[in-house]
Amino acid sequence: MRLSKLTIVLLLLLCLFSGSNSFANGYDRFQNGANKDPNNFKAGISFVWLSDYDSQGLMFSNKFGHYFGERFSLGLNVGMLTASRYDEGKQIFSIKNTFYMGTLEAGFDVISNEMVTLRLGAGGTARRRNEINSEPEDQGTVDGSVVHIKTSDVGFNGFLENDFSFLRSGIVGGRIDYFYYSSGTPVFAIGLHVGFKF
Repeated sequence: MRLSKLTIVLLLLLCLFSGSNSFANGYDRFQNGANKDPNNFKAGISFVWLSDYDSQGLMFSNKFGHYFGERFSLGLNVGMLTASRYDEGKQIFSIKNTFYMGTLEAGFDVISNEMVTLRLGAGGTARRRNEINSEPEDQGTVDGSVVHIKTSDVGFNGFLENDFSFLRSGIVGGRIDYFYYSSGTPVFAIGLHVGFKF
């Protein structure tokens, strides 16, 4: 009788021990899976500076990204930029810019762990450019009347980005961008984003 009670207790302890191990392994798999979600979506806002016109403004962007392997990702980034320069002497906005921008980008994670990711990347970019400009190159008028410019440009983009993970799938971070185009002013941007992995 004692032997059977001892056997039952040992069997229960063995089941409990193996059950706790399988629970721990399952939790580890869940945690690792949460850190390796291949897709992400981010919405961001950036302060921008247009060097040729010395104008400033904001850029709003949305990005979808997908990982191929542990560190390499491809993404599509679309956004809208609005910027202007106010001429104190003339008391008017001498430059007003509106850009609709799209970028196909590739990124590589230089640092990647459960909490922080640091990414370098580059890609091809295109924009639809609408400008009101009082001093366009080779188009200015003596009386200072403005010129409307509507055109499209292509170029390239380089960026440095970091992500901080929070909760199970949340992302918050910052990004520095430089856009160079075949014509028109380059764009330098620095901003913040928030999103999620799935």
